Amino acid sequence: MSLNDLINFTTNLLKIWYYTVTEKALLYGASVWGGALTKNQIDRLHSIQRIFLLKFTRAFRTSSTNVLNVLTGIPPLHIVAKAEFIKFRIWVNRSNEFNTIFDINLLDKYVPFKNILSRQKLINLDSKISNADYEIYTDGSRIENETGFAVCILKDEINIQNYLFKLNTFNSVFQAELAAIEFAVNWAQTESESQHTY
Repeated sequence: MSLNDLINFTTNLLKIWYYTVTEKALLYGASVWGGALTKNQIDRLHSIQRIFLLKFTRAFRTSSTNVLNVLTGIPPLHIVAKAEFIKFRIWVNRSNEFNTIFDINLLDKYVPFKNILSRQKLINLDSKISNADYEIYTDGSRIENETGFAVCILKDEINIQNYLFKLNTFNSVFQAELAAIEFAVNWAQTESESQHTY
């Protein structure tokens, strides 16, 4: 292996490490905060990314960060963060077939988190509601690149309906858990409305 081949091999390994570790760590949760970056935050992301861009290109330290982005083909981190934010917004808008609860005050067990003492930040919910018409169990899981959730509905301790859903490969287990709970709530709401229809 020649010196150039070794340099290219090392650069490729660094890029893989950058994409799979560094960028993922820096942009964790960008689907939430990526749409509201301040100039200081953008500058901070630029300075962190610049270290890696200089390693990839072996350019002079006086080179512009934007030029390094072009040379490596790696977009600036704040643009990647904004893209994650936009993709998540698109996903949310495509999920409107379910009625999302936007007003958290409508939830039965809503307690403002900031009003809970730091030693008591645990909300105990009743495991069973007395005289309930149905019991609903939810679960979200992720194995390798497969993510999905299930909802099981019982009436008088008899399993009457099961719903199984597969999500996209980029969905996390937490999103699967939330999707399962959302589906269960919407099912219960629809069932309640149908029982009160005359």
